[in-house]
Amino acid sequence: MKAWKYKSIMPKVLTEKHRLIEPKVIKDLVGRSPQDIGLALADSTYRKEISEIPLKQLSSLSLERAFVKSYMRTCMEIMHHSPNDIAFLLSSILMKFEISTVKTILRATEANLKIEEVSDLLVPAGSLNDVECRRILANSQTVNEVVSALSGLEYGPTLRESLEQYDRTGIFLFLEMSLDKFVCQRLWRSAVNLKGLDRKIGKTIIGLEVDAVNIRTLLRCKMLGIDKGQTKQNLLPVSDVFRESEFKAALESADIPSAIATLSKDAEFAFARDYRYVLDDILEEYRHSGSLPQLELALERSLLRVSLRMLKRYTPFFNIGLILTFLTLKGVEIRNLVACARGKEGRLSTKRIHELLIFP
Repeated sequence: MKAWKYKSIMPKVLTEKHRLIEPKVIKDLVGRSPQDIGLALADSTYRKEISEIPLKQLSSLSLERAFVKSYMRTCMEIMHHSPNDIAFLLSSILMKFEISTVKTILRATEANLKIEEVSDLLVPAGSLNDVECRRILANSQTVNEVVSALSGLEYGPTLRESLEQYDRTGIFLFLEMSLDKFVCQRLWRSAVNLKGLDRKIGKTIIGLEVDAVNIRTLLRCKMLGIDKGQTKQNLLPVSDVFRESEFKAALESADIPSAIATLSKDAEFAFARDYRYVLDDILEEYRHSGSLPQLELALERSLLRVSLRMLKRYTPFFNIGLILTFLTLKGVEIRNLVACARGKEGRLSTKRIHELLIFP
């Protein structure tokens, strides 16, 4: 790792990190309407994207689109000043948003929704601009036709492979899990492609994110009673902590708590402290609530804590840690803002909205 790689990146990242919204400000937005939230953020880093929305059209959906567009713009600005290995990592992070758009198109097609009903849900990203999204929706009557329309893109082969599972079982989750698997494989390649301390930090943070997807997949399938063989097909064999046999043992566990406990013991044996912290957190949450959504929320909180610990563990300058931590914090900030806007529209109590927020 060479420090000079970061001389053009760090000023931008540090500036954007200081522009993150204070937790107190976000808490003050709880219970306010999307219109009020939009006005309150008029001088924030989201100003450009929010200003493009007419006041009467401010809603949780239009705000979410604005927040995501702001994130993508910031990430691309950092990419512009990055060397090739870091740019590839950032492009892999951005790929998450294109994959999210693909999932929306697939869900809308399966539900036979009209283009007008879907347009507010789409955030065009990467290869899928607004025109392309509308073309695919207009010309596809079935999920198979959507997959065919996307066959020429980087994730096309992955979708085609998962289509057989979907056609045989009718379980839409298989398509989504295959797309998650594609993104994770790309992220892992980008982390392994780094050098020196960057590689160590990247593999730790990205590796934990990849394994979090594996854990989420395993627990979702277990709760839904999905066949173990089909679940195994959708797990990523790239972990530095868990071997295939250990995931198999978790699959064979009697229930969700015992599956989590099995992985926690494996993490302890591998001296993977960060993994143990995460697994112990979500085990405690599941025992308390018995809810998979709450478990996934606890998983997100734990991943944020690990990311921040990595930043403290290594110097924040001249390595990939600051960039990854900033992007994690930015993603969490957007998630919190969306929770505030959706909570008001969904008439959730202020107490419930506060429970959905994640803070460092």
